[in-house]
Amino acid sequence: MNSINTRLWTALMPFLMVASCAKKGCTDPIATNYNPEAKKNNGTCIYEPGIKLNGADTVCIPLKGSYIDEGASAIDADGSKPMVSVENQVNTAKKGIYQVRYSAELQSGVVEVTRKVIVAIDRSNWVGTWKTNDDCGSIFFPDSMVTFVLGNQEGLVKTTDMFDMHSPGQEIRADVYGQQISIPQQYINAVGLWTTRLTAVGEMNDEANAFKIKFSYKNLVWNSAFGIPGTCILKYTKVE
Repeated sequence: MNSINTRLWTALMPFLMVASCAKKGCTDPIATNYNPEAKKNNGTCIYEPGIKLNGADTVCIPLKGSYIDEGASAIDADGSKPMVSVENQVNTAKKGIYQVRYSAELQSGVVEVTRKVIVAIDRSNWVGTWKTNDDCGSIFFPDSMVTFVLGNQEGLVKTTDMFDMHSPGQEIRADVYGQQISIPQQYINAVGLWTTRLTAVGEMNDEANAFKIKFSYKNLVWNSAFGIPGTCILKYTKVE
C-alpha cells in the first residue's frame, strides 16, 4: 500500500510543482494592472471607476439614414459593471446636431458621458430619380426626369439623362458637397446640330427632397466660338 502511495505521489509531483510555480497576478483585462503573463488571479486587480463610450465620440450620418448606437460601458471600483442608461433623441429625418447621453450610478455617485451625432445632407442624398421643372424656353432641352448615381470619386455624382432629348446618353458630371452642387464646364452635343457649353451651380433644400440649379450655357454653332448664350433655372423634386 505504501509503495502505491509513493508511486502516486511521484507521478503527481511534477504537476503540483507546475501549479505552485504558475505566475500569479491580475488576470482581468479591464483592470488597470492587468498582467497578460499571469496565469492565476491573486485578487490584486485594481479598477478605475467611470464610464466611457463604445466607438467614436462624434458620428456623422446622412439625412434619412440609419443610426445604430454603439452604447457606453461603465465599471465600478470593485470591478462590477453597473447598468448604463441612455437618453437618445437623434432624429435622422431632420438635419441637425444631436447629443446622446449615457449615465450610470457608481458607488461614488452618478457618472455621465455624451456622444455627438451630426445628421447632415451628403452625397447619398443626391442619388435617385428627380422630376424636372424649368424655365429654359425652347433652346435648352433638359429631360423631364434625371437620375443621379454615385461617381467613382468622393464628392462626385453623375447622370446620363439630364439632357436626354438634347444629347441622349451623354454623361454629365457634378460635384456635390453637402447641400451644394456644381457642374464644371462641360460640352454636350445636340444630335449633330450644335454644341452646348454649360456650367451650373445649385443647392438642395433642408429636407433633401428638392433642389434648384442655375445653368449658364452657350449654344455654339458648328463647334465655333460663336453662339447664343443664356441662363435658365431647373427645379427638381425627388421621385419617391
